Amino acid sequence: PSRPNRRRDGKRGGLVVEKCKFLQESGCKGLCLHQCKTPAEEFFRETLGMSLTVRPNFETQECQWSFGEEPIPVEQDPSFPRGCLVGCESRQMLAGQRTDALCM
Repeated sequence: PSRPNRRRDGKRGGLVVEKCKFLQESGCKGLCLHQCKTPAEEFFRETLGMSLTVRPNFETQECQWSFGEEPIPVEQDPSFPRGCLVGCESRQMLAGQRTDALCM
């Protein structure tokens, strides 16, 4: 389920995905980043010629999509937590291996 809302700047063009099935099922920030957030932002920019910011909320499992808003690099985004999320099954599967790339 989703509902329209406003972007951070108060303008129209926002959409809240109330329960992100992808994040809900995977529980993995790295998969969210590399399989959803980044590809969606790239697709909108490169294919549709429109900027898009995808801002997941890892606590509520909601996701804010803001059309026409320029995304900031993940490394500079204070809302994107560092390291793996608590309970991340991907982290458990990769125990003992370097998980920095996955959990960026």
